[in-house]
Formats: sequence, C-alpha cells, structure tokens
Amino acid sequence: MPADFAHAMTLALLPEAMLAGTALISSLLAVLRPGLRPDIHRWIACIGLVGSLAACALVLLGLRHVRSGVAITMWNGGFVVDSFALFIAILACVTALCTCLISDSAVRNIPSRSSAFYALILVSTAAAEAIAAEREMTTMFVALALLLVCLVALGALVKTNPRGAVSSFEHLIEGSVGLAAVLYGLALLYGVTRSTNLATVAAFVSASPGVIALGVALVIFGLCGIFGVFPLRQWVGRVASTVPASAAGFIVSMSLIAGGAALARVTVARLGPDVGIWRWLLPIVAAVALGHASLSSLKETTVSRLIGQLVSTQAAMLLLGLLAFTTGSRGLPAYGVTAFLSGLGVTAIATVAAFGVLAMLQVAGIGDAIENVRGLGHRSAPAALMLTVSVATLAGIPPLAGFLSRVLVISSAADTHYGWLAVVAVGATVLTVIAAVRFIATLYADAGDEVPFTLGATPLLSRVVAGAACLAGVALVVLIQPLLAVATAGAGTLR
Repeated sequence: MPADFAHAMTLALLPEAMLAGTALISSLLAVLRPGLRPDIHRWIACIGLVGSLAACALVLLGLRHVRSGVAITMWNGGFVVDSFALFIAILACVTALCTCLISDSAVRNIPSRSSAFYALILVSTAAAEAIAAEREMTTMFVALALLLVCLVALGALVKTNPRGAVSSFEHLIEGSVGLAAVLYGLALLYGVTRSTNLATVAAFVSASPGVIALGVALVIFGLCGIFGVFPLRQWVGRVASTVPASAAGFIVSMSLIAGGAALARVTVARLGPDVGIWRWLLPIVAAVALGHASLSSLKETTVSRLIGQLVSTQAAMLLLGLLAFTTGSRGLPAYGVTAFLSGLGVTAIATVAAFGVLAMLQVAGIGDAIENVRGLGHRSAPAALMLTVSVATLAGIPPLAGFLSRVLVISSAADTHYGWLAVVAVGATVLTVIAAVRFIATLYADAGDEVPFTLGATPLLSRVVAGAACLAGVALVVLIQPLLAVATAGAGTLR
C-alpha cells in the first residue's frame, strides 16, 4: 500500500475512527471495571466527540487552499471527504455532544448500562459521518443499516415502560421497510448500470426508463423514511412519546442529519439534473408530507408528539432546498442546497433543545400532556421560556432562526419554478405557527391550582447546555451570515 494512500486513508477515516475507538474503550472499561459511575462513561464519550471534531478541524485546515472543496478521495471516488461531508460530521458531533451533556435523566435509570448508551451514541454519530462521505451504493447501505440498528437499540436500552419496547420494535420494522426499499432500488439500478456508482445512472435513462424510474422511486421513498417524512414517518411520533426525552431528541435529530445527508448525496450529487424522475417525485412527496405533518400538529394533545410533528414538517420543508440546486429564474446559481444545509443545522439543534427541555420537565415530574404544562410560565418561568423558544424555532415563528431557514428554502423553490410547492410550504407554515402559538398560549395561561416548581433536580450542566441550545434559535438570527457562508462552502461540493 503506498504511503500517500495510507496517509490519506488515515485522515479520511480519523473522525469515524475516533468515535468507534472511544466506544470500544468505554465498552471494555465497563467489562473490566463494572460499577463505575455513569459520569465516567459520559466524559469518555465527550472526549471521543471532541477528538472527532478536532480531526474534522485538521482536515478543514488542509482545505484552506483547495478551491474544489474536496480534501480526500478514496476507493475510486467511493469515499470522499469534502466540505459537505465535514459540515455534516461537525453537525452530528455537536448534536451528540449536546445529548451526552443533557443525558443525566436518561442514564440515571440505567446506571449499569450507561456504557452501552454512550457507545451507541458514538457509533451512531460515526455512521452519520460515514453516510455523508459515501458515494457508493454498498457502503452507503451498510452505514444506513448500522445507523438504524444503533438508534433502535438506543431507544430500547433506555425504555422506562413496556410501551417503549413495543415502540422500538415498531421503529425497527418501519426502518427495515425503508431500508428494504433502498436496497431493492439500488439493486434495480445496479442491474441496469452494472455499477455501484449512482452517477452512472444518467447514461442509462433512455435505455431502461421504467426500471430506472422504479429504482430511483424506491430509493427516494426509503431515504425519506429515515429522514422522518412521508410515507414512513410514524416512528418519529412513537419515539418522541415513548422514549425518555434526551434519548428521543438524539434519535430524531441524528436520523434527520443522516437522512438529509443521504438524500443530498443521492439526488443532487449523484443523480443530478439528468435523471428527471426524482425531480418530479420529490416535490410530490414534499407536498404530501408538508400537508400531513402540519395538519397533524393541530390535533396533537401531548408535548412530545407535537414536537415530533413540528420536526417532520420542518424536514419536509427542507426537501424544497434539494430541488432548488439548478440555475434560478434570473440566470444566477440557485441557493437551495445552502438553504437546505443551514436549515438542517438549525432544525437539528432546535430538536435537541426542545427534547432537552422536555427531559427537564420529566425529571420535575411534569406529565407529557399539553394540559400538564398549562400555566408553566407562572410555575417556572425559565422552563416556559426555553420551551417557547425551541418550539417557536421548529414551527418557523418569526424572527427566530427557524423562520429564516423556511424563508430561504421557500424562496429558493419559488426561484427555480416550484412556485406551487412554495405556496404549499407557506400554507404548512401557517398551520404549524397556529399549532405552536396555541401551545405557547397554554404555557402562559392561568396555572389554576398547580403548584410552582423548580428545575433544581436537573444537574446544572444539563440546564446550561439545554438553555444554550434553545438560545441558539435566537443567536443564529444574528449569526445567520456566518452560518450561510459555512453552508455555502458545504453546498459547493454537491452542485
């Protein structure tokens, strides 16, 4: 093996290797020294995540003078570390790091299994990083399967009631259906092209249009299920309502990040403008998903499921950004992928924030029904404020970052001749705003006979991290230009 290839492979796989190695160390330590405090494993996981972030920073340092944005290409282009892959890797690590720091309430009930909890978080994050860098069918499918297994196991590990086990099994079944759709779709495409490189599909469209259309449709439907949008999105609500909130936030946000990365790689980067099937199929999926999730948010009676519906609506909204990757109506390059990546970052952090606040309420003994948080503003003003900001960010209420991300994706879709879909997105935004405003009004209604409470039972570090994640919805409004600059750099390697 040439020395330069060995060096390139080391740099390319270093972020994932840091996470996998840390997970192995934590597991071995649990076997050799059983009974250690859960905090030990949490800090080991945090060290691994910081190490992965440092590895990403090292690769970014080498990208300073590379105009193409591609740092390392391996295995004939099957694994590429570029600006897009690094954006997703950093976002996944930040999400996992926040989860580790606010996971006290979830781990407190499973002290003997804390090492497995953090090991699953690390491996899931590594799988998401690998998905973002993959350009080859086989390895992408393996990474998706690994992600699903880890997330399902994570939900089953922290279950606190029998319904949690049932929910994890249903998540496994629904996720397996999505993976099977992806596998069958990739098999059809391979049968036509005789290549595991999706970029070769465009050359065979005219020869086998029916088979290509069916294969692409199956892949899109399967990946949309992982992304948390129609038609395979029921797992989002089940996980949100039956898994402890801090773990549920990680499961939902990591699926969002990995599913979004896979969709962007498959559609924009590999199929591109020459395979037209996905460019008329994805708008239909987005329109149905927007309508279904936004209407469902109006009838939710529990806080966790309402958050899940808002996340699904926001995920469907991001699909508009993938469609707007070609030249706009004014002859200028469209900025849809930039809007997609910036919106993905805002949504992931807001999801962790919302579930982090919900975890603190669970520790305080507050029920999950919306009626249980009536008058929360009078009983615990900090909790009400954090929940208000996180829910408003997910719902797209101005002037928070979630609103700006929706404006960007809707305007980019309208600029690339998807005006009808932009109208649907505006209507869905109005519905989610109504649902969120109604919920927020409940938070500040008359508390009645409910007694005040404090969040003192939650560790200070968890409160600080959850509060910082909530305030990101406000801070990113001010820092929107740096966020867009980073997202533009990541989008440049896809178009």
